[in-house]
Amino acid sequence: MVYFYRPAAMSNAIYSPDLYINDEFKLPIKNGKNIHFTLPPGQYKFELAPGKNYSGITSLSLNLNAASTTFIRVDTSLKIKNTPKYEPYQRSFNLTEVEKQLAVKEIAECCMLENTKSKTDQETKTDIKQKDEGFSVDKTQNPFSH
Repeated sequence: MVYFYRPAAMSNAIYSPDLYINDEFKLPIKNGKNIHFTLPPGQYKFELAPGKNYSGITSLSLNLNAASTTFIRVDTSLKIKNTPKYEPYQRSFNLTEVEKQLAVKEIAECCMLENTKSKTDQETKTDIKQKDEGFSVDKTQNPFSH
């Protein structure tokens, strides 16, 4: 099993580089999210947006063993050159293999808070929906009736 996670960060927050496994597109890696894949043992090449010109370690080759779990963190940074002429931002994404103990802690921090937030948002939407169900056309006034 392979876990990919991207801790929430302000730099490049709206950019979600595509993940490729052995040159096959899988999904975009979003800010503050995690995903896991169950892969058979063997040699794998993991890449982030191979067609983009991101700096950093955007490619990682690993030999996966049976019944093992691998954790890969996607780190990001953004650099701006201070020059008189325009130069594009330097976006960086790094694939980093992480030890299980640290990865579990970081995943809990970056992704479990997201799940809690979603539940709160759902509860709020449900409360609003219940209030809206009391709306009736009979209770409104015609604005042109004056």
